[in-house]
Amino acid sequence: MRVLIANARFLLGGSETYAITVGEQLERLGHTVALFAGEASAEGRELADSRGFELSTGDPATLAERDDVDALVAQDAASAYALASRAEIPQAFVMHGFASFEHPPQGLRPLPPVVALNDRIADRAAAFAARPEVVRLRQPIDLWRFRPTGPARPRARRVLAFSNYIEADRLAMLESACEELGLELTTMGARSTTSLTPQQRIADADIVVGYGRSILEGMVMGRAAYVWDHGGGDGWVTPGSYPALEGNGFAGAATDAMVGAERLREDFAAYRPELGALGYDLVRKHHSAARHTEELVKLLERAPAPRPDPANVTVGLLVRSEARAEDDRIRTGFQLREKAEETEALRVEAEALRVEVGELRSRLEEVGEAGEAERQRRLAAEEQLRAADARFQALLGSASWRLTAPVRLLIQALRGLRRPGSRRP
Repeated sequence: MRVLIANARFLLGGSETYAITVGEQLERLGHTVALFAGEASAEGRELADSRGFELSTGDPATLAERDDVDALVAQDAASAYALASRAEIPQAFVMHGFASFEHPPQGLRPLPPVVALNDRIADRAAAFAARPEVVRLRQPIDLWRFRPTGPARPRARRVLAFSNYIEADRLAMLESACEELGLELTTMGARSTTSLTPQQRIADADIVVGYGRSILEGMVMGRAAYVWDHGGGDGWVTPGSYPALEGNGFAGAATDAMVGAERLREDFAAYRPELGALGYDLVRKHHSAARHTEELVKLLERAPAPRPDPANVTVGLLVRSEARAEDDRIRTGFQLREKAEETEALRVEAEALRVEVGELRSRLEEVGEAGEAERQRRLAAEEQLRAADARFQALLGSASWRLTAPVRLLIQALRGLRRPGSRRP
């Protein structure tokens, strides 16, 4: 089967990792895989190239001309509409989030089934007016590529914040908790540093803090995983908490917990190394990419092919325009938040500089006061010296000094005669 996996954009996030993970598994099963995206970043292209995939980009409308596709795994509606404009191709739509560009195409007939990777997404998909078939599969993890590289440390030393979304105020809370406990905090994600191969950074950590797929990657590497990010937190992933947290997509809203700096400190202080081993067992049992892809192949083989309709090209263009506007809005929101964070950082720095300048000004005033006192003392001493010199000059010019000059000469002569070694007459 020749399978095309389509994204609206190919960057370095969850849907792109899903495409690569499933694509590799499909190839291991003997299927041919190609990737398509409306646009791609340099990191996205590098990711595809590093796994040996052909990634083509451009207007989704061009998909209508392709004759090398037997099935479509769509992750954006524009591609689904475009391919259904002329060809009768089976489709499955993988839904990753709630943004409009992540919604399945509701205008195709018959509707493609929707793959939901957690209960939160499944509930959303089931609420669509078109009522698509919802197939619940779990987030796939490549158990060969991600696996423990060594035992967990008995005591935690390093925390990894693995997230594309964590914001400055929450990161500050995390930094405070780690500093109080003597833990080293490192970060990885779109807002710090990114990596095509995060395994080593995960292996170097003892605790992985994050959201969504990053939690599973921390667990499968045998590290204690802690759900906490931009949308809140639910704490440690344990065998007891896993069902609810997985159903929520590890999005931080599975419980009523409110995780602040105090809760972070308490939980991190209660770290147990066996959390890593238990996490690995949970991923191995429930999130095998091989089993996920086997179910996806079965779904594609029975999925209905939407009836070709030239109007689908126009609908796809409208969907793509809406998706682009939504994407621009999200990007603008991130940029505004980043600008606000930069402004706040500059304000804090300016306030610190004002305090420092104030301290320096006080010290200069103190030094100035001490310098003025010293100058006054020096002027007084110079005045005393001038007065003494004047008195001395007056004494030299007095009549008594001139009259007693012979006497002073005689006294000096007598003192010279009394010195040791002097000769007497």
